[in-house]
Amino acid sequence: MSLNPLTYKTGATWTPSGGSDLSFAPDGRVVDNGLSLVCSGDTNLLTRRTMQLKASLPGLPATNGAFAKLARNTLTLKVPFIAADGKLYQQTITVGTAFHAEYNATTRNGHINDIAALVTDADILPFWQSLLLS
Repeated sequence: MSLNPLTYKTGATWTPSGGSDLSFAPDGRVVDNGLSLVCSGDTNLLTRRTMQLKASLPGLPATNGAFAKLARNTLTLKVPFIAADGKLYQQTITVGTAFHAEYNATTRNGHINDIAALVTDADILPFWQSLLLS
């Protein structure tokens, strides 16, 4: 399918199926407003997968001329990869949101479900899998 025009399913609920569990545990690193984790099943320190989760609370503007501070959540998964040339590369997957403090929680949660749609919908998969824009 084409990305232009693009259609995806919004408002749907998404449930993972198949696959296997991957466990992450705290790695002891300090992250401001966040948490740092490592894949507990990875034994090779060079290729151990890591994840950082960060959250910041929203804030309303102090004055009429100021802007509100958006609530921001970011999840970053890093998957190390040793290429044929012997060099180590970090494959990075980042998912994030930013919402105003007064944004309706139900609508916000619906948009969070849209994240799943935007990475799994059949119309968009060629963009992620093959880097295709058409």
